Amino acid sequence: MVDRIYDLYAVLNDKNGTNNSPEALSAYQNLIDAMKQGPQEKKLALQFIGKFCKNFPAEMNKTVEAAIDLCEDEDINIRKMAIKEFPTLIRASTDTLQRVIGILIQLLQANDTSEVTQVQNSIMTIFHINPKETITGILGEIQRSQEDLLRKRALRFVCTRIATLDETDMSKDVEEHLIKTCKEISSALDAEEFVTIIKLLSTLRSMQTLIARQELVNLIINQCNLEQGWNGVDADRLSLVVNYMGHAMSLLSKNVHSTKFVVFMLDYVIEHVDKLVLSSDDKLDLFRILAEMCPFSTEFDRPKERLAKLFNVLMTFLPEPPVETETISNETTPDFQFSFIECLMYALHQLSRKYPDFLIAEENEERVKDFRLRLRYLYRGASSYTTQLKSCLNEKIEGDEQDERKKSRLIAYKICSNVQVMIRDLCRSPPSFKSNVVLSWKTNEELKRSLSETDGGTSATNKNGAGTNNNGNAGNKRARPEKQLYRPPSGGQVGGQKNRRGGYQRY
Repeated sequence: MVDRIYDLYAVLNDKNGTNNSPEALSAYQNLIDAMKQGPQEKKLALQFIGKFCKNFPAEMNKTVEAAIDLCEDEDINIRKMAIKEFPTLIRASTDTLQRVIGILIQLLQANDTSEVTQVQNSIMTIFHINPKETITGILGEIQRSQEDLLRKRALRFVCTRIATLDETDMSKDVEEHLIKTCKEISSALDAEEFVTIIKLLSTLRSMQTLIARQELVNLIINQCNLEQGWNGVDADRLSLVVNYMGHAMSLLSKNVHSTKFVVFMLDYVIEHVDKLVLSSDDKLDLFRILAEMCPFSTEFDRPKERLAKLFNVLMTFLPEPPVETETISNETTPDFQFSFIECLMYALHQLSRKYPDFLIAEENEERVKDFRLRLRYLYRGASSYTTQLKSCLNEKIEGDEQDERKKSRLIAYKICSNVQVMIRDLCRSPPSFKSNVVLSWKTNEELKRSLSETDGGTSATNKNGAGTNNNGNAGNKRARPEKQLYRPPSGGQVGGQKNRRGGYQRY
């Protein structure tokens, strides 16, 4: 049979490889049939097919199907040879491109590394032949397939091999087609796949403009279905939305807004957090994501109603100060949960910049009066605690465990400093919202700079946002009767909470 294949090759070569004669057409058809014979015949016929296929466009479907059959052969060398020939068939006729790309994407599930590598190389070769159709084929297969491994590997291929191409290999027109197609399939993706697409899109050159960034945020908002609200008990849905919000954070700026996310948290989430079956750290992360979103919010409807919800939740974390005649024992010492207070107070501080009348409205007068009393009590407790923390931080300690304790205390110090800065603003008459605060879960380098620039001196705010303080009452000009100070906890934790940074995917 091998000799017969060489005879067929001779016929095609003598006819200059054209299909002008019945003999040439018959010889080519027999080559296709030879691809169904033994191992040697398959390899030889496939090699000759690649040379002459461009001259027989009417036989292209049969040729492709025969090559696809070889992709299921027991011999890995034959499979790899068939995979390698696909770009040659596509050059001869792009009509079968979608079919071939679909097969190649399925072959990404192969167990053999060398086979997967050959599949990837063939896809990239086809991409350079027709980039738009290749992108459409890959993403279309992801959308249609129910195989998790296929979808995962196909997405990873797009992210690592296509999205990273430079301008020479991927023009602006092709990049825009990639963006458009990704958006079209986004609704069919699960949470992990959607996040992968968002990360992919955010790295593209065309997506670096403000308008493009806002489009990405809007895409995330649509995926969250925020208009459906939240029933207060479905932890899985809340986990999904918060996960997406965490990935939206890197896209936000003063011109790329988080308003719909903030409104969702105010309307549906913050009043129900204490009822959720979540760890304290996970509840803290919910408040942290709200705090980080607030600076990028624009104005929204029903501000009094929504700010009142935030205000009321914050009040639940602010213990009432004891009466002057009351003595405080260790058992009655309030537990100031500084980590939670920092988040909620920061959110109120940021949103009140847009609605400064909220805290001075006549209907809130009595409530705000109580609020300020609690803030002053909190301020004295925070001042005492920061004094202890700063003393501990100045101690010379060695060892990894001690280093971790120092980092924890550094974060605790920053939390209390932030709270003091915001209290000074909120206790002014009228309240001021000019201080800039760097939230405590930023990098250690930022925290160290903040500590070094906080000398305990005046009521000004340093460039890292931590207020300075000489006597613990710099923000309050009126003298007040001395009350027994809150006895702060010892150790490296604030309010009994671990001070972790970030983390929006643990629900």
